This record gives sequence, C-alpha cells and structure tokens, in this order.
Amino acid sequence: MLPIGTFSQFTGLSAKALRHYHSQGLLVPARVDEETQFRWYTIDQIGRAGRILALRRAGLDLPRIRRLVDDPGLAPEMLHRYAEDLQRERREQDRALAEASTVLAWEPEVGVRRRRACTAVTAVASEYDEDYDTDRVRADASAMADVLGGVADERGWDVDGRWWRSPEPVAGSGASRLCVRVCVPVAAAGAPSPPLSEGVGLVEYEEGTESYLLVPGPETLGSFALAVSHLFGHQVEGMFADVGTLRQVDYDTGVEFAVGLRPLDADRHTG
Repeated sequence: MLPIGTFSQFTGLSAKALRHYHSQGLLVPARVDEETQFRWYTIDQIGRAGRILALRRAGLDLPRIRRLVDDPGLAPEMLHRYAEDLQRERREQDRALAEASTVLAWEPEVGVRRRRACTAVTAVASEYDEDYDTDRVRADASAMADVLGGVADERGWDVDGRWWRSPEPVAGSGASRLCVRVCVPVAAAGAPSPPLSEGVGLVEYEEGTESYLLVPGPETLGSFALAVSHLFGHQVEGMFADVGTLRQVDYDTGVEFAVGLRPLDADRHTG
C-alpha cells in the first residue's frame, strides 16, 4: 500500500487535496490508521485519482466529477454540455472585455443630425411605477418590437430602419407612472387594411433635426440620466430640445439616445 505522500507524488494530487477528497467521499483511502489517522492507498486507486485530476484541470466542480468517475458512461453527454457552457461563458467574457475597453475610452460627444421623415407602426409595450427596471423595460420593448414586426409582415410592409423606444407619462398619472412606446419604421402606403389591432397605430413622423449620443454598454438608470444630462445640456443655436421626443435605439455596443430639436421661435408661436 502507498502512504499519502507517495500516492501524492504518483498522482499529482496534493496531500491537502487528497484529505479534502476523502472528507467528500470522492477518493476514500483504502485504509486509515485509527490512532494516527494516517492514510494509505492502493495502486488500483491511481486510476481514479488520475480521472479526478483530469476533470479538475478541465474546471469541473466536485459534484460533476463524482458523477463522472462513478459512472464514466455519462462522460460524452456531460462533457459536451460542459463545453457548451464554457463556450457561452467565454463569449460573454469577450463581450464584457470589449465593452469595458469601450467604456474606458468613451468620451461623451453629442452630435446633431437631420432626422428623416418616416412612418412607424407603434404600440405601448408596458407601464411601470417605481418598479422601473431597465433590463425588464428592454425585454418588454424587444418583445413588442417583434410583435410590431409581425404586424408589418402580415400587411406586406417593409421594415425601414431600426426600431426605437420612448418613455412617456401615462395619461392622468402625472409623473408617477411611465409607459414605454415602441416604434418600428415601415414603408407603408395608405391606410392599414384590415384595421390594426387595438392599441396598435400607424404614425407619421415629420422630418426634423435631433441631437444624439451613443452611450456604451447596456442601459442603466445611470446611463439614462447621463445621456439626458448631456443631450439637454448641449446648446444648439436657435433651438431647444423637446423632451417629448426623447427616444432610445439599442445597438450591440450600447444605447443611442436622441432628442428632437425645435426652433425657439416655434415655441413662442405655439406657447
């Protein structure tokens, strides 16, 4: 029989690891001295130790290692699933690293551009109280965009650009409740036929001017506040930012915030 030190040298498993695996019932010594608690192993246990070491090097946790060394027939399916999990984690880590690089290099630069006229099929995704959560809002808005894309497809309308979402106060609630409106630009001619479903509309947006800012990474309440601060703090001569036109477009690299600009004299004429 092999003492723990020799068994450790033969297997590459440290004495500390061997004691831990013993306590977990994963690799139990062939004999333990009752007085000294000294552990002894057999040559036959080297094979099990080697399998444990290989699986630990691959990064598997002890519960999965136990299942695999006890039943090697599970290996093809379990290792395939584990490899898929690793690949997904690596893709997420790569995206996170790319995002971190972008965030660290980012400087807020507000731009101004012409906004083209368009027709959009639109609906409210959901309403929110103080439970406004950006992840939930993004998921609700994306689901509604899929629904509106289906509406466009049913009527033979081509989607004519990226969809966007806009926060709006719920009528009669003051600022206590917000809803998120989703708009999908489409190339649609004439009135909808058959009529659109309840809550779904077709809206014409006029050509205009807007300021915009791309904030890297997924939207948070902090990035929303930062974007609004820069957009409404950016001065454009003879124009003001119309809060009612604030909209957001999701990209892989971040969120673009935009707000329509109106001439100052137009505000006086309508006020």
